[in-house]
Amino acid sequence: MTEIDDRLLEQFFQPARAQQVEDNGFTQRVMEQLPGKALCLSHWWTAFCLLLGLLLFVVFKGWEPLLVGVWSMIRMVTHVHPVPFFMTLGVLSCLALLELVHRMERMQL
Repeated sequence: MTEIDDRLLEQFFQPARAQQVEDNGFTQRVMEQLPGKALCLSHWWTAFCLLLGLLLFVVFKGWEPLLVGVWSMIRMVTHVHPVPFFMTLGVLSCLALLELVHRMERMQL
């Protein structure tokens, strides 16, 4: 069914392919300007959110529940079977590594 749909779409848009619209380089100029502004705006937005997060972390004393959680995990490790614990730790480490690689690839583009 999709092959038939694809052929019908190709036939429908065939006349539009032959048509050429002259824009005197307008499209190229727009495309050259967009990424720089969007990237700059993205960096400013990231910095703003980071500062806001840090401010809220300090205002609401975010270190207290964080320390309680870490302390609970440390105490729990002594009562947990080591195999599932290390398997979970390994999976989480792999996921973190994959996310880091993905972010690095996006930064290079």
